[in-house]
Amino acid sequence: MPVIKEKEIIGGGYRINNICPRCQSTDRDRLVYLYLKEKTDFFTGNQRVLHVAPEPSLYKVFKKMDNLNYYAGTKYQEGFYYNDELPVIDLRTLSFDDNTFDFVIANHVLEHIREEKQVLNEIYRVLKPGGTAVLQVPIANKLDKTFEDGSIKTKAEREKFYGQFDHIRLYGTDYPERLSGAGFAVTKTKPGDDKWPMQNPDLYALNNKEYLYIAQKTIKTGNGNKHV
Repeated sequence: MPVIKEKEIIGGGYRINNICPRCQSTDRDRLVYLYLKEKTDFFTGNQRVLHVAPEPSLYKVFKKMDNLNYYAGTKYQEGFYYNDELPVIDLRTLSFDDNTFDFVIANHVLEHIREEKQVLNEIYRVLKPGGTAVLQVPIANKLDKTFEDGSIKTKAEREKFYGQFDHIRLYGTDYPERLSGAGFAVTKTKPGDDKWPMQNPDLYALNNKEYLYIAQKTIKTGNGNKHV
């Protein structure tokens, strides 16, 4: 789609030759995997995890991990198909209790759902205090403000303006502010920067323009919120 190049959309479409021939992971799958492995206790602690629209390469690994209480499911939108073992999860109205999960992973999901604020509030609600949400979306580096127009409805129009037929907005560089508006403390990082030192991130064939936006539920104390 021309808009992907025109707006410099990172995470939109697929980069050529980025899929691993062994595990079939994409560059954005590996980015999430590396973050969870190197920067969190996802692989070592006893974790409760909600994974919505799971990437096949990550799902194969996570569902076999003994330390995870792992709940995975599809999102409700049409156009994405998984095997019958996965239930449908409607992120607008999650059926889980408050403060249930240590991690929520829902990558490339928000751009499909019109009720973004409702979804972010639900994710915040079900996360435990101090819990982490990994919520990647395609981001247009040349847009200062997220673009969404309710009059854009047809598949052709959505491809033209958003870069994909089933997207309903195009996120700009204000994405962290949209997350923090739901109460999250947001960290922007990628391998090799000062928050995530790595000697040779090129070994993993990542997109060196893609950042992770980590949303963490703050712990409320008597003196205000604490980011952990």
